[in-house]
Amino acid sequence: MTNHLRWASTIIRSLYANGVRHAVISPGSRSTPLTIALSLHPGIKNHVLLDERSAAFMALGIGKESGRPAVLVCTSGTAAANYYPAVIEAKESGVPMVILSADRPPNLRGIGSSQTTDQLKLYGDHAVFFHEVGETKSDETDLKRLTFAGEQAVADSIRIGGAAHLNMPFRKPLEPTSEQIDQEASENSKQLDEDSSFDPGHHQTVHLGEELSALINESKQPLLIAGPANPRHSLANHVQKMADRINAPVIAEPGSGVDGDILRYEQFFRDKSTRKELKPDLILRFGDQPFTKSMLTTLADWSSVYTIHFSARHAWQDSEMSRSHFIPLQQNDELDLASINPKTDENWKNAWQKLERSSQETLTRSLDGTKPLTDGHLFSHISRQLSDSWRVMISNSLPPRDMALFGQFSTHQFVNRGTAGIDGILSTAIGISSSSGAPTCCIVGDLAFLHDSNALLALQNAGQPFVVVVINNGGGNIFRMLPIYQQDRKMYSRYFETPQSVQIQKLTDAHGIHYRRIETRDDLEQFYLSNLGKTPQVIECVTDSKESMKLRNKLWGNS
Repeated sequence: MTNHLRWASTIIRSLYANGVRHAVISPGSRSTPLTIALSLHPGIKNHVLLDERSAAFMALGIGKESGRPAVLVCTSGTAAANYYPAVIEAKESGVPMVILSADRPPNLRGIGSSQTTDQLKLYGDHAVFFHEVGETKSDETDLKRLTFAGEQAVADSIRIGGAAHLNMPFRKPLEPTSEQIDQEASENSKQLDEDSSFDPGHHQTVHLGEELSALINESKQPLLIAGPANPRHSLANHVQKMADRINAPVIAEPGSGVDGDILRYEQFFRDKSTRKELKPDLILRFGDQPFTKSMLTTLADWSSVYTIHFSARHAWQDSEMSRSHFIPLQQNDELDLASINPKTDENWKNAWQKLERSSQETLTRSLDGTKPLTDGHLFSHISRQLSDSWRVMISNSLPPRDMALFGQFSTHQFVNRGTAGIDGILSTAIGISSSSGAPTCCIVGDLAFLHDSNALLALQNAGQPFVVVVINNGGGNIFRMLPIYQQDRKMYSRYFETPQSVQIQKLTDAHGIHYRRIETRDDLEQFYLSNLGKTPQVIECVTDSKESMKLRNKLWGNS
């Protein structure tokens, strides 16, 4: 008799042995052997989500926070196709995940059999590893190959960064016998007694060499810039060490995990004369490609400046094509700075700090002088309450820019900036929460919230403080920066901003989730995260979109 459960349990045990601790399962028939195998493994925490798109982004959040892939399990047909947006984001942002897609056997493919489609290499080059596992076998050689496939999947998902896809066909009958269940449960228990420690990466000493050491030593005006990075890719320790050594200012974008000392760059980088005045003679970049508008404009202006890029990812992250050297560097590596004897101008960092202080004063005056509730008030107030014990998921499109413009730094900020889509934001936050076990705040725009509203099904089960702050400013306000906003307001309103009038409270009521509405600055000032308890909550903040944009333009120097 074909033992599907032994086959499925073998791959699950292989994934566990290589560090997998979470599974996100979407119910289905063809995936029955995989689902039962996961249910029998006490070392893996299972999450069940109806919507495969939401499930995939939850797995993305788990991988983003932990550095370990979560395993996704789905049935055949269109189920695995719903993983695609998260698979793309995983590849572009270097997040590990493993997909086990159940499939019809080959004899049912290509003949119109129900719930059957071509799942071979479904994700194309967006998957970092693919293997067609083949039908269930009992031969020890086949089981050994299956075990090795699990090792390959986890290793490549971490090393390259992205989704590994194993396609697994099963013939009916799919259900195991009670004897098979008892046998696999026993094998799983034995595995828990074995050593299955997770090594997040290699450890080595990285030497800069004579040329780069000379460049840093000769620099009088060096600048450190930290772009977004998942926790496993964050080089915060190296940034701090380098900054202290050469006495240079540090600009850190939201999601970098780096404690920068220059926060208000999104304010003063909009000014061309300031960019010219602050132009460095050397840029040391850490992490992924920066994303804030002012930073991109500035890097374009400074494209001739010698740039050294340090990154834990072997990925092209250089939109200006301006980096002169690339240094692979893991967070656990030792960066040898013994040869660094800097000649940094003693007034260089002081000039940045002086501008930082004056910009902060301008921001405070501008917020105090604006009576209606704006997006700026929201980010300023909320971010001050988010200590480093919180995990913070920041949505696309305006929110990460607004966090840079109005907000405060916290260590555990997350962004999906690989492809910068608005899909799966809340689901990603739920994955981050599930992986970390820490209080979590998801700051999301109204359209992105509605786009991922099926995630409310999973939010019901959040086991620690979880707050969703919905910025309801009536649609996609970021498009007001497009020329079409000035050219044709009617066309803009219908086709770009897409204003919505959904009653968010009815959505939350339908899912049994606590709701609160904030409409004024007084309401906001009486809102404290510490008073919310452990029950998941959605806080809808109705902000004035016109005043919000007016405030941004004022700080940018456009009014």
